[in-house]
Amino acid sequence: MGSGRNTSVLVDANILYSRTLRDWLALLYLDASSDMFEVKWTDDIMVEFQYNLRKKNPFLDDAQVGGIRRRLESTFGEDSRISGYTVDPAGNYPDVGDAHVHCAAVHGSVDLLLTNNVKHFREIDDLPYEIYTADEFFELVDDSAPHVVRTVAANQLAYHLRKNSNSSTSLPDMLKKADAPAFAERVRKHLQSMDIEGLLREPANAQ
Repeated sequence: MGSGRNTSVLVDANILYSRTLRDWLALLYLDASSDMFEVKWTDDIMVEFQYNLRKKNPFLDDAQVGGIRRRLESTFGEDSRISGYTVDPAGNYPDVGDAHVHCAAVHGSVDLLLTNNVKHFREIDDLPYEIYTADEFFELVDDSAPHVVRTVAANQLAYHLRKNSNSSTSLPDMLKKADAPAFAERVRKHLQSMDIEGLLREPANAQ
């Protein structure tokens, strides 16, 4: 994975829907020392993510649904939005619900599509972009910049411990539950060599 944010990544709604996956994605993206990839998004993808989040959680406030969408859009930036794509109704789409994602990826000339629904996309002929699951993509980031993953893991661990010192929160377990078992093992190895007490003595980072 190159430097200078020259790797563009379109993120599907099923990745954003998972709090664990979207938190890791945003924190890796925001790390000042990474500068490895640019997250692309579309209104359609954000609408799908927001719809599914609301459907699953009908009693959440706007700040907990629409607010998450607005923060994601602010984090990744308006200039990273892909718009103006057309959807070819004659295209070869194993799942027509994914047509807008594929067409946006092509229109935006992205390098990677990040989705946990890889089966349907890999059945499309002559893809001009690569397909990665969240697990595969996070492993790629760890291969390229393990220090970034270690920093994000340390900050997340310190955040959870400060929030609740009696918490049994396990970052690897959370990743496994989010269908990222291989990356969970990478994170576990990073955590094993950390000075937990030292982390808690450091100034808190905002999450």
